[in-house]
Amino acid sequence: MGGAVHVEDAGGGVRLVTLSNPGRKNALDGGMLDALARAFDPAPGVRAFLVTGAGEGVFSAGWDLNTLSRPSPGERLPDALLSVVLDRMAAHPAPCVAAIDGPAFGAACELAIACDLRVGSPGAVFSMPPARLGVVYSLEGLGRFRARLGDATTRSLFLSGRRVGAAEALRRQLLDDVVERPRDVALAWCRELAANAPLAMQGLKHGLELLSRGAVSVEERAAYEALRRRSFESEDADEGRRAILEKRAPTFQGR
Repeated sequence: MGGAVHVEDAGGGVRLVTLSNPGRKNALDGGMLDALARAFDPAPGVRAFLVTGAGEGVFSAGWDLNTLSRPSPGERLPDALLSVVLDRMAAHPAPCVAAIDGPAFGAACELAIACDLRVGSPGAVFSMPPARLGVVYSLEGLGRFRARLGDATTRSLFLSGRRVGAAEALRRQLLDDVVERPRDVALAWCRELAANAPLAMQGLKHGLELLSRGAVSVEERAAYEALRRRSFESEDADEGRRAILEKRAPTFQGR
């Protein structure tokens, strides 16, 4: 029996996405990646995602190695589906926060890095073991790490394959904070993000994703400027200005 991905409404526009594979340290299999892809389908009212692992003391051990085998000639490599999932996450207008308690290894480490923000427990541990498994990681994956963490940290993680604890992870920006109850803090962050103007959040996230990939094309820049104009002309922009002048919390509608 494989693992599962539980998706539920956490209130306030927050969607909770929980990796669950009991007895396998929430290891990921193909069915779970399919479910993860569906979890990031566009949905009205979703303004932030919280991604975490089921149980205490574990985020995910990465790929379930029992489900992997040597690919047949011409067969798609197993990490191709992971890239599809993480691209969908990046393209979704709502930001993602990862709550990491315990190990986040391999594919699960990349899943965490793909999130916009990460909070971990003192027991959080990261590792990228492809060199120890005898495989070459995808350029898309390497690029994701390099864009988030820089060249030096990416080389250290991949070439050594060693495990990085919470203190070093915070120093190297794998984590944004280390707390005793990361899920509670991540949920508070998600609710804070979900209270912001949806059009602004969508545009800011899209702009940051564009810059993380390197050169921005003329077409991409034009589309981004159109998105910026739409935000300036939106009802939410009017509401944001009024709320500041009236010294109250804004109520954004996403239009």
